[in-house]
This record gives sequence, structure tokens and C-alpha cells, in this order.
Amino acid sequence: MKKITLSLIFLAGCMAYNASAQTPLRYKNEVFTNSQIQVMSGIPYATNLNWLIINTTDLGTPGNAPQVGAELGFLKTKVFTGKANEIPLKYRYPKSVSPGDSTILKVTTLTMDAYMPSLAADPGTKRPVIIYLHTGNFLPPGTNGSPCGDRRDSIAVDLCKGFARRGYVAISIDYRLGWNPVATTLDGRRGTLLNAVYRSIHDVKECVRVIKAIGASYNMDTANIALVGEGTGAYIAHAYNSLDKYPEFMTLPKFVGYIDTAKVGYIDGTRGLFNLYKKSNVSTKIKAIGTLGGALADTSWLEAGDAPIISMQCVRDPFAPFGYGIVTVPSSLQTVVEVDGANNTIMRAQRLGNNSLFAAVPSMDPYTKKARSLYNRTVDYIPLPTDKIKIRSGEGMYPFLLPIATKEFDNQASPYQWWDVASKEALAQPPGAPTGYTCHMNSISSNSDMSKAKSKLYQDTIHGYMTPRLALAMGLITASDLDVKSAKVTGVSIYPNPATSSVTISYKEMINSVTITDISGKIVFQSVVNNTNYTISSLNLKQGLYIMSVATDQGNAVEKLVIQ
Repeated sequence: MKKITLSLIFLAGCMAYNASAQTPLRYKNEVFTNSQIQVMSGIPYATNLNWLIINTTDLGTPGNAPQVGAELGFLKTKVFTGKANEIPLKYRYPKSVSPGDSTILKVTTLTMDAYMPSLAADPGTKRPVIIYLHTGNFLPPGTNGSPCGDRRDSIAVDLCKGFARRGYVAISIDYRLGWNPVATTLDGRRGTLLNAVYRSIHDVKECVRVIKAIGASYNMDTANIALVGEGTGAYIAHAYNSLDKYPEFMTLPKFVGYIDTAKVGYIDGTRGLFNLYKKSNVSTKIKAIGTLGGALADTSWLEAGDAPIISMQCVRDPFAPFGYGIVTVPSSLQTVVEVDGANNTIMRAQRLGNNSLFAAVPSMDPYTKKARSLYNRTVDYIPLPTDKIKIRSGEGMYPFLLPIATKEFDNQASPYQWWDVASKEALAQPPGAPTGYTCHMNSISSNSDMSKAKSKLYQDTIHGYMTPRLALAMGLITASDLDVKSAKVTGVSIYPNPATSSVTISYKEMINSVTITDISGKIVFQSVVNNTNYTISSLNLKQGLYIMSVATDQGNAVEKLVIQ
């Protein structure tokens, strides 16, 4: 992509940053109004093969090999030299009935929409970036059986504007579609899905590279990029964050044989026969991910040092398991592959230390308080009627615990979604559905009280819980900035003090969390408590003076702790 293209688009919205001009509430709370938000639509960021319309039978026919090779050479030359806009239209549409006017390979140009405070409203600010990944099962709205599945979904637009009102540049992007959810075999469904996920990771990495390569020139904060994904986008965000080594997907039995890196490219998103992204030295590291629904393909992928995760998921999500289970295709109810939902993923991220920074967040705001009040509860699960699940104590996880439905697939999965019931996507007939049955009807069963007003309430929760934690992970705010109540409580007992290896904390009300720092301010111990008494059995601290902060619903108690 030519640099001048993005120059013209972003120049009006991204200006130089003066750190002293920041308000303390920026990135946590809204500091702009919708009228102050500027939206740039349809910005191209990449061109690659379009597997939604490529006929793989034609591709695999030996007699077509010379034509495929010639087309690949032509396309790679155009893309690698920055001339993707010169690719003829015959490469962009399904195969023509006229052999001389068609191609075997097809391409698509991926685009993004950027939401940001306008120059007039926000002069002199260099903004961190949130890349938003929409839902959709790797198929277009309508074809996927849902009114949703596009970068311009109602929830995508609303959330991106919400990020922008808090001072971010929010970018909702296309990624490549194309898989077969109605394949008659598990191998067929699994193989096409895994390749779709793999390609989408490449697309997001290319988008990150584009932003990092040009963002500094246009005063975006390229050191602070986070991903937020909904549904299918959440699967992509999880995989992007954790799938970074060849053996992680080539040796696990459930993935063996599905990804051919020689053809589709390396895990970094470059090279490969059927891949138009060239090798790049630009880093694709990000600071955090946020997920709405979705799951991680395998928790073994998560390692210490991966980006922190903030996950919000319905406990009884019938399509993506909250714990460990099998992904179910919403449109066909076919099973695909075993995955881990928020209940498992966040716990592993916490054990690895990736989410440790969230333990210091006080429980003063209603969103943190609500999330922590659900930890360690055992509730009815699905399938009905006897299954139970324990909501684990995972910092960075917000469980949506909604009333259980009579039928398994009537339980809500995406209560934050809303759509125009009169839109062409809502009125479309899902493939294989009877006449008169629409995508709206198909989706409303698991979101029966869908409305814009309901979505707005969930968006408030998403921004109340997820957005401050994204800011914390990017170093834009501190945990103390999230303390909405400044009251200092008395009556907290800490004994023995001085202590040697163990210490007990007690209070007449609920203790939410305990944090111990050394005199330099370094955190040496953190834990969620949710009890009136708490004993730390082994501190393993050197002799000296420490500061213990005890967070309660009434405020914080800060006490000196001596280790002897």
C-alpha cells in the first residue's frame, strides 16, 4: 500500500502528543462526545487471496498448474511492488462463463474504518490504538445465518465510537472469510475453520504492521496497540496472542495435518505459496487483548509473557464453551473442535503472571465488584438438566450470568448484539432455511429481548470493565486511577506484625483483595480474597518494611508490615 494513501486519510485525525496535556480520566472515562468523533471509512490496508470465492477444485487440477503459477507470479509482483490497485477486475469476481475473461485465483482488498477524536476537539494528542475484530463465522452476514458479521455491525460501530470517546483511535477491520461450516465430516469443518483462523491471523498481523510502519509518522501511539474481538473475532484475538510457534499447532493431535505452512504461509503471516504478504521486520507485538465470547483453541499455547487478556463471556454460551468444550456452529449446530473458554483461559493467564496487574484493581466500581462477586460460585450449566460449573477466580474475567433457558441453544451468547430488523442482512434467508425464515429469526432465539437499549446497557458494562483494563495493560493509567472511592477504612487487623512467614488479615466486612509492595513500590504479593478473613501462609519475603493495601467495599486500608 502506498504511504500517501494513508497520509491523506489520517493526517486530519492524528496529531502530536503532549503528555502533560492528558487528563487523568482519559482512556478510562468518556472525555469526548459523538459530535467530536471523526470517522474515516473504507481505508485499504492489504490485498491477498480471497478464499471465499476461489474454487479449490480448479486450484487442485494438475492441468491448471501452469495458469496458477503464472497468476501467482503476476499477483505477487503487483502486491510486493505496491501496485495492488492495478490488479484487473477479473481477479476480484467469481469465475466468468467466458474462459478468456476469468482467472483461477481471486483477490480481495481488506479495508478498515477508523474512529477518533477530531483535530478540533483533541489537538496535540498521540493516541493509542484498539483494533476491533468483528464476529461472523468467517462468512458474510446472511450466509452465516446471522444479521451480523461485518466491520460495520451495529455493535462494532457503537463500541468503536465508545473507545474513541475515551481518546483512543479505534479501527474496525475486515479480515478474510471463507470456510465450510456445513461440511459433512468433522475433518471438513475443522480443516476449513482452522485455515480460516490462520489466514485471519495473517491479516491482523499485516494490519498491525501497517499501523506500526506508518502510525508514528501520523502521530498514532504505535507502541500501544490492543486487539478487541467479538465472537469469531475473539477466537482470532486469542490465537493472535498465543499462537506464535510452529510446534503449537503442528503437534497437537486435534490440529495435525490441517495447516500446510508451505502453502498458506508461516505463523508470522509472511511467505508461503498462496500468500501475498511479504516478509517484514516490523514487529507485530501488541499490549493486550479483550474478548467478547469466543474461546482459545488450546490453553497450552499460552505462555508467560503473552499479552494480558480481558475476557467477558456468557457462562451458558451454547456455541463457545465457558469452560472446556466443543465449538458448535450456530447456523447448523454442527460440532467443530475442542476449545477453552474464559473460565479456563483467564486462569492460565493468571497463573503465568500475564494477568497479575489486574489483581491490584480496587473493587470500588460496580463492574469490578460484580465480576468478583461471581468468582468461586457453582452454578447450573449446559447441557441441561444436571451439569454444574464453578466460575473460577480469574482476574480479567467478567462472567455474564444470565437466567438459564429451557433449551440449550436458547441461552444467550451475545446479549450485547443488536441489529436493524428491517436490514437486508436481517431479512436474508440463511442457506438451507425454509422460505420465510430469516437471519433475524435465526439469531433472535439466543437473544430474545434484543434491542439497541439492551445493547447500550451491555456496552456500558464492557467499557466499565474491559476498557480501563486495556488502558492499565498499555500503561496509560495505574490501578490507583481505577479507585473510584477514596475513603480510608479503619478496623482492619493484620497479625502477627512483625511477621516471619505468615500473616492474617481480618475485617468486619468483605475483603476484596490484598496487595503488598516493598518500599520502592514494587508489588511483591497480590491476591483476590472475597472473604472477611485471609491468611497468607508463606510470604517468602526478605526482612524489612513493606506496605500492605487491603481493598474493601468501604475503601482501602493501608498499613505497614514488618518482616523479621
